[in-house]
Amino acid sequence: MRLAQWLQQRQPLHLQVILAELNGLILAAGFKERYLLATFDDSEATAAAQIFAERKQSSQGLHFLLVQPDDSAVTFTGLWLLRG
Repeated sequence: MRLAQWLQQRQPLHLQVILAELNGLILAAGFKERYLLATFDDSEATAAAQIFAERKQSSQGLHFLLVQPDDSAVTFTGLWLLRG
């Protein structure tokens, strides 16, 4: 619940994947705010990030961010439709 509240306060705009020596997932929020949500260097996460970036581009930047309170996949705490 706290993560969803924090995200709501930040007013998320879009997620961005950075592929470099140490890959990252960036949340753009507000006018100039950027938050590093995760870093990763394993091949499985890198492949997933590449697929995310490709699908985001093919959907003209439309994507979503979902926060789930547990692994049940039945409920969710927050859902944001993002573009960018």
